[in-house]
Amino acid sequence: MDIRIISSLTDNDEDRFAGVVLEAMADLLSKIPITYLVRIETARGKIFHRSRSAPEQPASTSTRGESFNPRP
Repeated sequence: MDIRIISSLTDNDEDRFAGVVLEAMADLLSKIPITYLVRIETARGKIFHRSRSAPEQPASTSTRGESFNPRP
């Protein structure tokens, strides 16, 4: 996915706004188990980025597709 934002912000405002956008994107993406990299480059060339690896899936408790029931 490639997202571009074009605005009338000044270069100074863009540098400040980029950090806010990055935090909002990271918060949104943290709610789903995916690997991601968010990279924002401002008009001045300042780069903000954040990434995360997807959490590992839990190991299966059954090798033959049987349901696991811990009760005796």
